[in-house]
Formats: sequence, structure tokens, C-alpha cells
Amino acid sequence: MPAQTLKVTKMESGQRLDNYLLKHLKGVPRTHIYRIVRDGQVRVNGGRVRPFVRLVLDDRVRIPPLRRPEPGVDASDQNLLDLTEAILYEDEYLLVLNKPAGVAVHGGTGLRGGLIEFMRAQSKDHLELIHRLDKDTSGALMLAKDSQTLRAMHAVLRQPERDPGIKKTYRTLLVGRWHGGKRELKHRLQTFRGPGQIKRSEVSSEGREAHSIFNPVTRFFEHTLMDVEIKTGRLHQVRVHAQAIGLPVAGDRIYGTADANRHIRKFGLTRQFLHADRLVFQHPIEKRQLDIHAPLPNELDSVLGQLQTQLTDSRSS
Repeated sequence: MPAQTLKVTKMESGQRLDNYLLKHLKGVPRTHIYRIVRDGQVRVNGGRVRPFVRLVLDDRVRIPPLRRPEPGVDASDQNLLDLTEAILYEDEYLLVLNKPAGVAVHGGTGLRGGLIEFMRAQSKDHLELIHRLDKDTSGALMLAKDSQTLRAMHAVLRQPERDPGIKKTYRTLLVGRWHGGKRELKHRLQTFRGPGQIKRSEVSSEGREAHSIFNPVTRFFEHTLMDVEIKTGRLHQVRVHAQAIGLPVAGDRIYGTADANRHIRKFGLTRQFLHADRLVFQHPIEKRQLDIHAPLPNELDSVLGQLQTQLTDSRSS
């Protein structure tokens, strides 16, 4: 690809330079984009800049000659290919997907690419993640199509309890029987680097405020199906709060126990039972109320069916 100079449009104004380049240089690895910015090969209005500088209307961005791979997708990951049929909601500002488990939201160490890279390659729109889900968590995931929508949604997520705010509800299966009804958990959470430099969270008085509301849906013999509304968005919040009260998320390899995970595998559970079930919020541009539900994946629905059959058989015998 020869050198080119692009002019920032009104829709693109406010974007960070790195995100702007990712949009225009589809297929070029993020690491290479950062390198050419750092080396001064990318210029904005003739000057050197940092990758996180925000562009404004009519800025002129010079991009050096690049060798770009042919567009395409690694068809070996069927979960990524299924994303084209996973759209829950779409308009000119927002895209909401029912993310399958096993798909990282973005590429990183050891990953060729993730959901956002795949969706950018398939779409003519500028796409940015509004929030994130763990790789092994399924469910409703929001993407913005322009910087105005992205900033508006981030403002809502920073203060979810303001009116109008956003209500995020997860459906999860906990190991153990829940006693009583709805309960609010406010254990403060601190992030640290665990084995292999993987980020984890733990309960700590020095941590950041975290607020979850657990509400039981169905009680099985040794498990409880729960709806969990999160008022804050800390790393692994639902999983760590569940572990803190001795009822970890079923199938959780980090915060659960090996014995409990082995037991639930007999019912067909091969990953953590955590699903982003529902998003309720005011549209950031059109100001109308949205209520978006992500159906439970078949593999999780099947586990619940087997647990229910066990419970029914026991009561009838």
C-alpha cells in the first residue's frame, strides 16, 4: 500500500489515533501500528504524535507505505464465524452481539485476533468495544459505531446508578445451595497479577468499591441458578463475589474448585457458567429505552435441563 494522507471527518473527530489507524488499516497488526507511530512514520498535520492523541475535524493524517495482508478470516475458529449470526440489536450507532464463549473480545498475547478484529474486518463501520466480557463468558456485548456513541456509553458505565443509567444482569450457576432471597454484596476488590502474569481480583479492604445484587432463580440439589445485577464493573466481579461467600461459579477454573468442576462436568458443563443475560439502558443518541436480552446458549441450557431432570426424578421417587 503506497503512502497516503487522510483527512479526519466529523464522524471520526474525537477518536484516538491508534483506533483511527486500526479502522483504516484493516489487517495490519496492532503492534505494527504502534511501532510506526512511535518511529514517527505516522504524522498528524506534519508533526510527530503519540498513539493515544485524539484527532479533531480536518486533521491530516499521513500514513507511510505498508505491506498489508489480503483481507480474510481464519475459518478454523467456528465461534468467530458464528458472530455474523449473533446480532441482537443494531442501528447506525450501536451493535449488540450475543458473544459465544471461547472468543476473546480482542487480540492479545498468544492470540491472533479476537472479536473486535473480526468484526472490523467484516464491517464498513468504525467499531469500538463499549465494554468487555471474559473470554469464557457468553452473552450481550455492546459495540459503538462512532466516537460520540462510545464516549456517551462510557460516561453511563462510569456512573451506572445515575438516572438514566444502565442495568447489566448476568445469569450464573453457583456451586452450593443459596439460602434466603435477594442479597447485596459489596466486597471491595483489588486487581493483581497472578501466576503467568494473568490479571485476577481478590477481596481486599484496600480495593475498589464493587456492588453486586444476587437473586436466586432455581435451587437444585447442589447448585443454584442466579440472576446477578452488577452496579460496578470490576474485573471478574461476579466470580470473585460468588467465591467470597463460598458459592463459586460452576466450572470456574480460577476461582472455583477442581472437585466441584469435575462433578458438574458430568452434566455436560465444559466452561464457566456465566452469561451476560440482559442490558437495559437509554439509547445514548436517540434517548429511547432499550431492553436487550441474550438467549442462554444451548450448552448451558442443556446443563440446566439435566439438573432439573435429576431434581424432578428425586422428588417423584
